[in-house]
Amino acid sequence: MKGKIMKTFTTFLACLFIAGLANCVWAKEVVPQLDRDKLPGRQVKVAAICIGFGGEHDVKLKLALEHLHTAGKNGVDIACLPEEFAGTEAEPVPGPTTKAVSRLARKYNMYVICPIREQAGDEQYNTAVLIDRKGKVAGYYRKVFVFWGEGLHLSREGVKAFDTDFGRISILTCFDLNYAELWRQCDALDVDIVFWPSAYGGGSPLNAFAILYHYYIIPVGAGNIIDITGKTFENIEKPNPKQFIATLDLDMAFAHYDFNRKKVEKMLAEHKGEINVERRLSDEDLAPWWLFRAIKPGVSVRKLLKKYEIETLREYQHRSRKQINEARKKGKRI
Repeated sequence: MKGKIMKTFTTFLACLFIAGLANCVWAKEVVPQLDRDKLPGRQVKVAAICIGFGGEHDVKLKLALEHLHTAGKNGVDIACLPEEFAGTEAEPVPGPTTKAVSRLARKYNMYVICPIREQAGDEQYNTAVLIDRKGKVAGYYRKVFVFWGEGLHLSREGVKAFDTDFGRISILTCFDLNYAELWRQCDALDVDIVFWPSAYGGGSPLNAFAILYHYYIIPVGAGNIIDITGKTFENIEKPNPKQFIATLDLDMAFAHYDFNRKKVEKMLAEHKGEINVERRLSDEDLAPWWLFRAIKPGVSVRKLLKKYEIETLREYQHRSRKQINEARKKGKRI
């Protein structure tokens, strides 16, 4: 009985300690975020907090909260912590870790992806919890391909998409990198960004998925943030040695040369000085992909593409796949 009382008292003190960390005076220093109406395209500021997998819970949580303070001070819209960053002791959702992180998400008006080891009834999962700007749990992703020896249950829910106020995101975790079908599912869900909390950096496969599926990838292992062209960001802010901040333009889009040349010429002629266009994927004069980017505040490439009935490359690929496969089933020519 005495031991049980002491354990309860220790847990109570730990919760007070964690709550204190999240309510320190620094959390009141809210910095304005991007004013998207005054910027070209659709810009969002992201932070990859690469403080590593595992460790002693209270020590790592304190470090994570310090990094979230820095992210908030730098006007970040969404910050992502690493896979099981605060150790491998399972806890429920909401629980001590997500509650502490939620307080800073609310104070800084930012989304946070908080990966933990989740206790869900009698089952345990490697779970990334999405916390919204109000500090509420907006959703979660449970790792699909658990690594050998983790001793965890396997997700039966698969890949998910989460709609935020700046765009649509998905989350994959660590060993999920090795399974192309998961990355294709993110494409099918029409996401703008895939966050990848991990215990390692990932390397070139991430760059390949980014260019193949035209979404941003935010690895949270080594901070190698990747844009939709498959290139690793060079313009990275590093307010702390283990924190990487980048501003993404979710309005930037590819379109294919097929069926679009005259439409694109008309759009560019009628919107000079508003859009930047590049040819991609080839050194030939007729490179098959265009990359469009708004350069004038208030201008949206995506809206202009719709106005001129120009499909994005993703839309073109999805439509072509569907229609060609339908023709195949019916034995038709195309």
